[in-house]
Amino acid sequence: MRRLGRVVLLAMTVAGLRATSAQNAATPKFDVVSVKPCAQGDGAGRAQPGQRGGGGSGRGMRATPGRLNVNCMTVIEMINQSVFLFGAESLLNDATGPLDSDRRVRGGPAWIKSDLYTIDAESGDPVATGPTEGPILTPTARLLKGPMLRLLLEGRFQLKTHHETEEVPMYSLTVTKAGLKMKPMEEGGCAPFDPAKNRPRDTPPGDKPWCLQGIGFADPRNMLSDWTINGAGQPLSNLAGALSIVLGQHVFDKTGISGVFSYSVRFAHDDTTPGEFPPGLPSPSPQTDIPAGPSVFTVLEQQLGLKLVAEKGPREYLVIDSVQKPTEN
Repeated sequence: MRRLGRVVLLAMTVAGLRATSAQNAATPKFDVVSVKPCAQGDGAGRAQPGQRGGGGSGRGMRATPGRLNVNCMTVIEMINQSVFLFGAESLLNDATGPLDSDRRVRGGPAWIKSDLYTIDAESGDPVATGPTEGPILTPTARLLKGPMLRLLLEGRFQLKTHHETEEVPMYSLTVTKAGLKMKPMEEGGCAPFDPAKNRPRDTPPGDKPWCLQGIGFADPRNMLSDWTINGAGQPLSNLAGALSIVLGQHVFDKTGISGVFSYSVRFAHDDTTPGEFPPGLPSPSPQTDIPAGPSVFTVLEQQLGLKLVAEKGPREYLVIDSVQKPTEN
């Protein structure tokens, strides 16, 4: 089944924020940790993350200064989020959506995808007790949900992993023989976006677009409708990154062109651009009355003067060597 998370919106823009000073420092450990199986009816039961049910609190993680609460999550979900979504670890040529762990993580017993756990962890380390609320995820919240949770999994679940690579289909983004149809954006053509002060929905000053890139849908009600990619003040490498998400395959930027550009494209959501959706979606999406657009290949060539060339390359993934069920406390 196709899978993609809502968090792909602006995903390529905020990716650079992962390398925070908190992650570069020595990672503190939690002082007190309680791990228990998720009781029947707690949280969202066995519903998908973000949904509600049972006790009324959705499954997921919440960070507050010096504390992390994991509510009814599987080990594979915690690995994916602590290592990739909130951690500093990256994989070579990774084109996997933020919520998909099937291609990122291999091995391990079946229970890591079925058994749900609730974790309450506390730390008095000053690095872990900073602010956790803000327009974007703060360095402290990222530390608690990322590197510190990773250490907790290694300690309480005896998690051990290593990396491997495989040869898989990919694409190269190149310029067509007719030449690039985009002109570099003039200096000051977009408003600098400060994620510590601004939200993407804020109105930028001077009637300029934010210097951001976003991925969305032509029909906001339907995640099966056409893809849209909008960017302002973006290098072509960022466009290649956005295409990696919607194609589900890594896209190399081989244009050899520097500078930043503005672009707005819409193309069909078809078998060549499946994207990455979380389990249970997109079945809730209603039928759209918006006609399907042309393929991504046609749009890139006709509107931007760019071409996607199929090839193969190495993709890295994480292998679970060992993991154990924790003892309750």
